[in-house]
Amino acid sequence: MRSTSLCLIVAAAAVATGCREQAPTGAIVFQLSARHATAGDSAGPLVTTDTTLIQGRDTLFIHRVRIVLAELAIAPAVSNECEEEEGEDNPPCIEFDDNPVLLDLPLGRGAIRRSAKPAPATDYNLFQAIIHRPDSSADSGLLRTNPEFAGASIRLDGTLSRAGKRRDFVFTSGFNEQEEITLEPVLTLAARDSVRVTLRVDVASWFRSADRKAFVDPATAGLAGPHEGLVRDNIRTSLKVFRDANGDGLEDDQP
Repeated sequence: MRSTSLCLIVAAAAVATGCREQAPTGAIVFQLSARHATAGDSAGPLVTTDTTLIQGRDTLFIHRVRIVLAELAIAPAVSNECEEEEGEDNPPCIEFDDNPVLLDLPLGRGAIRRSAKPAPATDYNLFQAIIHRPDSSADSGLLRTNPEFAGASIRLDGTLSRAGKRRDFVFTSGFNEQEEITLEPVLTLAARDSVRVTLRVDVASWFRSADRKAFVDPATAGLAGPHEGLVRDNIRTSLKVFRDANGDGLEDDQP
């Protein structure tokens, strides 16, 4: 069933482009999630509620996670990229957030809706996002209201319990990198229809050891720390994009 908001989105797109003949359109709803996909996790006795992670005698309590992302967009399968070459006439990428945005990940919840955009009715197979370290000049507004993000693209507040001793920590990272995430299966948008697509950031996987049987201490994963590279790789692989019709933050084929 099409919603009133979808009809308004599609109608607005037609008005904005004048009276020339238009390709069939629909809408893509962009959502954000921090769910952990437990159904696909068989690498160790991790117990998780998305905010409480238990591995052996170690427990991680995740209180808050914020991340700066930029150039959030989804690409049609026919072009398979968002960098349009001169002379190409492919459907455009659908941009959700071009400028850097500071996002508070929805821990312990399903997906939250960010925006809905009109889009050509076609297949989409690639999602682009930049994990963005704010620049003191270009991102002065963001840094003025969030000075703790000077030099940091990610900030996680939590508590580590190891061998019965608890310690609060703040993990920050200056990670600054473009990510291209393949959609498997391809997302198909039919004319005058809407689909929900979720970007999931699986925070529960960030501090897992290389053998995935323990946690590394977040204090060792910051700049120049011995586990910095491991955690950055875990952050890269924690990003996944998929169709999520019921907005639960998990792929549609999972229970």
